[in-house]
Amino acid sequence: MRVGILGGTFDPIHIGHLIAASAVHEELNLDTVLFIPAGDPWQKHDRDISPAHQRLEMVSLAIEGDSRFQVSDIELTRSGPTYAIDTVRALKHANPQDELFWIVGSDALSGISTWHEWKAFVSEVRVVAVNRIGHDESVPFDYLSVNMPEVRISATQLRDRFTRGRDTRYVVPQQVNDYIAKHGLYRA
Repeated sequence: MRVGILGGTFDPIHIGHLIAASAVHEELNLDTVLFIPAGDPWQKHDRDISPAHQRLEMVSLAIEGDSRFQVSDIELTRSGPTYAIDTVRALKHANPQDELFWIVGSDALSGISTWHEWKAFVSEVRVVAVNRIGHDESVPFDYLSVNMPEVRISATQLRDRFTRGRDTRYVVPQQVNDYIAKHGLYRA
């Protein structure tokens, strides 16, 4: 199988994530895109993040009913810091015949060289960059590019909108919006 992987904190998942997954699925003729919420994201230890089970539930709600997408708790069931290389190795061990494509925003490309065992990571998976504002294409590894409709929203901006009580319709799926309200996430 050709499997796209969209990992991230997803705090919260938003329309940009879904559009990216959809564009890559179509452009690369993938069998599925696997959304993987980070368990203990080592690069985000400097800020508070929502509990992992809530981020997993929001992703599940966002992709519900879309047969192209799946969600995995692989990083939530592992203890310790979450590293992409460990996830790739576990996925390859479980399904060695799968071809894996790791999806990132082009603005995150240059950060990959700071990841744990990044050289092993880029040798074991195809990196796919979707266009984002503020990207840097000079990186020390090969990657595929996929164009998607430009979405200028970030999870940081979304959390701020929720905190301020601003309108978030159409930026997150309605089920996610309802979940955030019900559980009081991102309140001041």
